[in-house]
Amino acid sequence: MMKRCAVVICMSLLGLGARASAQGTGKIHELKSSPTTVHRGYYDATLKPVLTIDSGDHVRVWTTTGNPRYFENLGVPKDKIPAELYAAFDGVQDSERGDHTLVGPMYVNGAEPGDTLEVRILSVDVWLPIAAQSFRPHRGVLPEDFPYAKDRVLWIDLNKKTIEYAPGVVVPVKPFWGDIGVAPPREMGRVISGPPNINGGNMDNHDLGAGSTLYLPVHVPGALLSLSDGHAVQGDGEVCLAAVETSLKGEIQVIVHKGQRIGWPRAETPTHYMTMGFDEDLNQAAKIATREMLNFIVETKGLSREDAYMLLSATMDLVVTQAVDGVKGIHALVPKAIFQK
Repeated sequence: MMKRCAVVICMSLLGLGARASAQGTGKIHELKSSPTTVHRGYYDATLKPVLTIDSGDHVRVWTTTGNPRYFENLGVPKDKIPAELYAAFDGVQDSERGDHTLVGPMYVNGAEPGDTLEVRILSVDVWLPIAAQSFRPHRGVLPEDFPYAKDRVLWIDLNKKTIEYAPGVVVPVKPFWGDIGVAPPREMGRVISGPPNINGGNMDNHDLGAGSTLYLPVHVPGALLSLSDGHAVQGDGEVCLAAVETSLKGEIQVIVHKGQRIGWPRAETPTHYMTMGFDEDLNQAAKIATREMLNFIVETKGLSREDAYMLLSATMDLVVTQAVDGVKGIHALVPKAIFQK
């Protein structure tokens, strides 16, 4: 389905952002995790929205990761588990961590199939101090080395924005939402949120932090945008299966671009253009990301296809986004600075 739906139509990501600035700042909404504002582990075109917004509006979002029962089972005293987690996971009977507790969906007025949804990630930060990391048997990049499960509770210093893994091993946080997506086409039905797809989803791309912009193809009216899977920090590849999973807060701005159709998610950072490819075969994911960037450069920078191909070989980095979610991810990065006009 992913390959059949990969429509190759290009647009200028930078141009979209520039035109969107004219729309103004819009209204500001707040959306917090609660039993009535989340759905867990899937995207679905039939979901009822929990918030309706207009193009250009801002949404302040709080996402929660960490079912209290999960932490209790790992020996964390109840008084050390934030009350916000008990409230957000009220009524949940299992003890899974709940990384993909998706806030949303948000219905964006005017968004229709054939449009593109721009999601500006204006800010994102760690919210609660408790976090966790784990690996599972037969998963990750080295399943033969770790044929068993392990979970670990980690604590974030919210003032220093660091995590002490061990004495003398201190990791600075670089927070981002691993799972940002819209509803898939109706004919795909309910899509689990674990693997990324043409609707975005669990891309686990740490370059999509504060200051970045994500572009998603719209498949159903209103787009139905959701996000979750807060990561305090994650390396490219996410090799053990999990990042440092935690609760995040931040602000996004959502903008509709009418008649601007893309086949796969794209993005840009302050310094780079980005295209993405997802496939069970990492080589195919690399082809998709490369072809998407090639098409983008040809359409927006005035180069021939042959010259653009060589330019990418000279300047583009192919990065393994994640290699552990069944459908693997590659993202391609081209520096904006090489284009003088």
